Amino acid sequence: FPYATLFRSGLKCEGANLFLADGEAAMQEVFHVHLHLFPRYHGDGFGLKFAPTYFHKPERKELNDVADKIRKALEAK
Repeated sequence: FPYATLFRSGLKCEGANLFLADGEAAMQEVFHVHLHLFPRYHGDGFGLKFAPTYFHKPERKELNDVADKIRKALEAK
């Protein structure tokens, strides 16, 4: 996996984050899938910023409905 290679590379990183972007809403200007691998270090200042609305949790029924749709899509392949 990419992060295992990062650790074997000799870089002295203490961790890693993977960021997968796919689609315009995921900050893609050109249609493609893009995977970023960020080496991480304690105190490096890296972080994510979320809008306050991101933390409004959906009801359990909505989560179950979404999970069902994903399961059906996986079964249909």
